[in-house]
Amino acid sequence: MLKKNLGIVILAVLISFIFGTVVFAEDEWVPFEADQENVQPMECTIVKPVGPNEKITAVLPPITDEDWSIGPKDAPLTILEYADFQCPYCSGAGLALLEFQKNHPDEVRYVYRHFPLSFHEKALMAAYAADAAGAQGFFFEAEHLLYSTQSDWSGLESLDAFETWLKDNFKTQISGLNYDQWLTDFADPDLRAKIDKAFDEVVATGVVSGTPTIFLNFNSYQGSYDEAALTSYLKFFELQGKAFQECPPNLIDVNKDYRAVLDTTKGKITVDLYTEQAPLAVNNFIFLATQGWFDGIPFYKVVPGFIVQSGDPSGSGMGNPGYQFANEKHDLKFGDPGVVGMANSGKDKNGSQFFITFNLHDYYQQSIKEANDKLTSENKLTDEMIEKEVQDQLNKMSDSYTVFGKVSEGYDVAQTLTTSDSILSVTIEEKAK
Repeated sequence: MLKKNLGIVILAVLISFIFGTVVFAEDEWVPFEADQENVQPMECTIVKPVGPNEKITAVLPPITDEDWSIGPKDAPLTILEYADFQCPYCSGAGLALLEFQKNHPDEVRYVYRHFPLSFHEKALMAAYAADAAGAQGFFFEAEHLLYSTQSDWSGLESLDAFETWLKDNFKTQISGLNYDQWLTDFADPDLRAKIDKAFDEVVATGVVSGTPTIFLNFNSYQGSYDEAALTSYLKFFELQGKAFQECPPNLIDVNKDYRAVLDTTKGKITVDLYTEQAPLAVNNFIFLATQGWFDGIPFYKVVPGFIVQSGDPSGSGMGNPGYQFANEKHDLKFGDPGVVGMANSGKDKNGSQFFITFNLHDYYQQSIKEANDKLTSENKLTDEMIEKEVQDQLNKMSDSYTVFGKVSEGYDVAQTLTTSDSILSVTIEEKAK
């Protein structure tokens, strides 16, 4: 009888342990597994990639084999420059663009077109010399020589002195140049006539009026020529080739909770995702994470005390996954530290960019108080008025951007992030409710 009772007790303990283990497992976070059966796409709008500006391509001639060009014809980024060899700003731009193309030989095509300004008396002759070198395949070597030594020759007193300088330096500084042939081409009236009329032809387009004038894939560009700035645009145009052509599938299950673990260069950040309140944003984030969209991308925008932003592989702030989806309205608000929201380019124009907030209440309060301190005494706000302004700013932000998660672990990590940091990978985890 004792053995029988002992057996029953042992069996009861085993059953309790087994079922207890099962219950415990259901409470644990496990790797996300998407159900691919009968999956319907989420609501979104496909975004047309940024192509050449039609107003520009309507007046500028297409790039042909007649152009001075370096880099592959099918490069993701084509940089077209209209410039003048005597223009001081052009020397900085030209040398930077040559270096950038050299650093990205398979991804960047650099095209140079002459726009010799009439008040630069040596610009035409410099162009003659460069084109004569170009006839032998040394145009860009000539460009580099002319720009890197511009301070040496631009102040010469006469064109005769400049011509002598050109002949001496092209003979000695451009390795491989057939000097006698260059002299012949340099004096060729047909070569000179082509360059002589370049200015009038370009002016007639109406889109080039000064130097340097630069176009990225036939879109006007007036930004910096440094490596970081140009790389962001290169990545932006490369990103368009990776953009999705259809809306993401609906992957989330309303009967499960989800969280994202962001492994960053500073450590891990865990974000609890608000599936019920923001199903579009959560589904989108989970889809992009499973596609590796966030892997290796930068925190390209950091405003201390305000936000840290990522989600754009190009790091330019212009990147999108090829589609946009609508804002979602709910009761969740910005204000507390660690709230996560969707960045957008306007109402209902959410894509892949997201941000982690810091203490927005304190941030707005401090900003308003600093502005208030500069007011005259009769115009100063009371504490109650300042708090109302703070709440107005928070409400405005909550109306403009969808809240879809909150940091549950690693908020201290988020606070240390800079624009030098990046997301290494994002893991999605799930558990039954």
